[in-house]
Amino acid sequence: MSDPLRLDDWGGTGPVLHLAHANGFPPGTYRKLIERLKQRYHVFTLRGRCLVPGTDPLSMRDWDDMAEDLARALRAHGLEGVLGVGHSMGGVATLLASAKDPGLFRAVVALDPVLFSGSRALLIQAMDLFGLRHRIPPANLARRRRDHWGSREEAATSYRKKALFQHFDPECFQDYITHGLTEAPSGGFQLTIPKAWEARIFETSPHGVWRKLRTVAVPALVLRGSDSDTLTPEALERVRRTLPGVRAEEQPGTHLFPLEHPEECAQRLFSFLDTPGERPSASEQAPARHRA
Repeated sequence: MSDPLRLDDWGGTGPVLHLAHANGFPPGTYRKLIERLKQRYHVFTLRGRCLVPGTDPLSMRDWDDMAEDLARALRAHGLEGVLGVGHSMGGVATLLASAKDPGLFRAVVALDPVLFSGSRALLIQAMDLFGLRHRIPPANLARRRRDHWGSREEAATSYRKKALFQHFDPECFQDYITHGLTEAPSGGFQLTIPKAWEARIFETSPHGVWRKLRTVAVPALVLRGSDSDTLTPEALERVRRTLPGVRAEEQPGTHLFPLEHPEECAQRLFSFLDTPGERPSASEQAPARHRA
């Protein structure tokens, strides 16, 4: 995209922290985690292409575009030396942005990033080669999902029955109902992130991601949900072998643990970001310059 995307300023005091969201879950879904992080950091989130009304999903070729958008937006707002935190696709985009622009972040945290290894990675590569990613889960399921409800209450009743939301923190679930749906022009409520965008993200990937991760030059933490079906134990072990000096650990929960256990997630972030290797010096405590 030619113009920098919008950054939302959530407030807070201390060093600047950017939080990148997962596919299908707008930044507001993370309000409880953000409120906790604001106690120590000045938090920003990016409104990526999927949140810009009318943007064509095919404008995104792969996840490297997401990393480029993130880096360009932070730079356009005068931000550097940021604490980069990302969940799922947001974690991958943050890692890739750090590899591409070494001065952009001072530390990076990826929460259950979408990193495939072994036979799973080979399957994805084969599907990409034959142009079949759109025909397999989760992309094909995203395209078929319901995307309109008469009321938020109706949507909440439907979502409470789905396994995906069974372990959600109650406040995070309500925040998803509030921010994951927006008023539809024809009445009722529709998905804030259109299902065409959600599917597009699912059917694309970053190219050469493991090679690029070797060049991440800042302190990094990768947290896997102990019950995650996205970041496997084998992939986490590959993270340990690939990222220089990375801390690769587990956190109770599924792939969506930041929305299931936001308080515990915040504590893990504090523990990492406040250690000597990642903590800003006294002269760096003021927020970075910004024009959000």
